[in-house]
Amino acid sequence: MSGVRDSGPDRERHEWMALPDEELARVRELLDAFCRARSGAGVTVAYQVRGNRVSLVETRPLFIDPTIGNSVNVAQFEFDPKLGVWTLYWYDRKNRRQPYPTGRNRDSLEKLIAEVGGDPTGIFWD
Repeated sequence: MSGVRDSGPDRERHEWMALPDEELARVRELLDAFCRARSGAGVTVAYQVRGNRVSLVETRPLFIDPTIGNSVNVAQFEFDPKLGVWTLYWYDRKNRRQPYPTGRNRDSLEKLIAEVGGDPTGIFWD
């Protein structure tokens, strides 16, 4: 399965394009700090960059065997280079990516990270 969705011949295929250097630097600065602040007591929050998508992943020890880490997708930020905005997604219990449902899902990366951190809907964190 390709990472590129096609909705017709005129659709620009940008889903897997690399982030511009300035956006990648912002991602690293903002999410390094966010992940450090959210990690601790055996729980690690990290991010992964793939193309124009940045995924937040939480890893914690399994209850039945604490030597094994269990990783869960928490959120994904997707950059639209044409519009210069980010879109926020969350993962349901079947690990399917869903658009963030509040209408505040397209904005600056700073605001979307704050939305995930504050979690007003209760869908990102336990």
